[in-house]
Formats: sequence, C-alpha cells, structure tokens
Amino acid sequence: MPFGAQGPPGQGAADSPQAWYMSLPLITRCWFTACVSTTILSAVGMISPMTLYLDWSAILFKFQIWRVVTNFCFLGKFGWPFIMNLIFMVQYSKTLEKDFNGSASDFLWCLIMGGALLCGINHVTGMMLPFLTIPLIFMTIWIWSRKHPNVQMSVFGLFNITSAHFPIFLLVLTMLMGGSPVQNIMGYFVGHVYWFLKEVHPTTKDHRFFSAPSFLKRLVEDQPLEHTPGYGGAVRRGGAPPWGGRGAAGQQQQQQQQEPPARAGGFSAFRGQGHRLGGD
Repeated sequence: MPFGAQGPPGQGAADSPQAWYMSLPLITRCWFTACVSTTILSAVGMISPMTLYLDWSAILFKFQIWRVVTNFCFLGKFGWPFIMNLIFMVQYSKTLEKDFNGSASDFLWCLIMGGALLCGINHVTGMMLPFLTIPLIFMTIWIWSRKHPNVQMSVFGLFNITSAHFPIFLLVLTMLMGGSPVQNIMGYFVGHVYWFLKEVHPTTKDHRFFSAPSFLKRLVEDQPLEHTPGYGGAVRRGGAPPWGGRGAAGQQQQQQQQEPPARAGGFSAFRGQGHRLGGD
C-alpha cells in the first residue's frame, strides 16, 4: 500500500470478516456499521441522502432530529472514494478509541464534542457542507498524530515521514489531486482544539469535562482492558497504529513475549484524499 507505518506488523490478519468486524472497538464498529448501512440503503433506494444531510430548518421546525447524527454517518455512493474514506475511518478511529483505555463512552463523548464544534463552524462560516463525516475522520487523524507523533510512515516506499507530519502531507496531497482542503482543515482545527485543551493546556488538561457525563456512561457500556476486542484483546497506549511502527517498539517486544509471532503482511491502509460528499 502507498502509505504505512514501518516495522514488523504488531497484529495478524483476522481469520474471517466476522472476526475482523467483531474485533473492532465498540464505537468504531457502530460508526462503521452506520456508514456502510446508509450507503447500502441509499444505493437500493430505501432512503434518500436528502433525508440524512445536515439541515437545521428541518431539525428545528420539522423535528428531524436524526439529521444531527446521520450527517456524520454517510460517505456517499459506492466507489473508490467511499472505500478509501471507510478504510481511513476504521483505521484511525479504532486506534484512537483504544487510547481511551476501554472507555467507549469517553471516546463517544470525544466524537460528540468534535461533531458539535464542526456543526458550529459549518454554520457560522456559511460553508453549509451537507455531510461532516470526512471532517470528523480528519479530526481523529489529527488527534492520533498528536498523541503518537514519532511513528515512522513510508510514503510509496520512496521516503519516510513521521506521523506528526502525516496530516500536513494529506492536506498537500489533497490539493495536488485537485480536491478542496476545506474538510481537512476543519477536521484538523477541531482535532487540535480538543487535543490542546485535553492534553496540553494546564488549566483544562485532563479536566472532568472531557470525561463522558454519567447518562452517557450508563447508556454505553465500557469495555475493560482484558475484554476489549481487537487483535490480542488489549488496549495499548502511547504506541502506534494497529499495524505497528517504530513508535511501538516497547509494545512490540512485550507482545512478542506473550504471544506467538504474527503473520507477515500486516494491514496498511491506503490513505485517500479528502472528498466532498454530495458533489457527485
């Protein structure tokens, strides 16, 4: 694949599609299911994208509350952009979710806060993007790159970049391929706001505001470390994406002591460009 983390893969391939699907962390699995379902239902004519996009007049005056959620769960019609963006979402969402130590409610709260800020920016700036799925994906990429800045990534096998520079590389690649960088920038900005306030700023660092409210914790069952689905079943912090990398050396060594060697050929997702939905 064109882009991927270097180093031996930390995890082998799943034995079956069902095993892979069940290995996804809870929130990532639900998000993936929602994105695939909306595209399938749209393709067979059971629903129309016009009933899914973000329309504040329909939300406020027609009480179509579902639009607040569905505008983050639609990646357009089947095609290459859909596949690439779906791979993007799964890879970085599941990696970031594991950084929350099995607290699915806290990760969901992170997405809710990011989604709310994206909606506000979309409205205030007058961009009025119909779907904000891709900016939310780019938000997860930015947060992951800040939390794990030293992972070495290979680009087309020609040169290496660190994960800290990977979002900027994607931004440049989007423009070189004739796409608009707006959705990248929106996601990066929101992701940086979240990361800076939660991880860096001394006044707000690890503030309880970033923990899911009690009603959300009751609604979403957290997954303890020993029961978290995934290759190996453990949530890792401070390492690298699921396919390994130099930044995960410590975790790789510990895993090799506990588990048999994984098979070669670990998964490495193609990193597609930002794609404005609703324009096809």
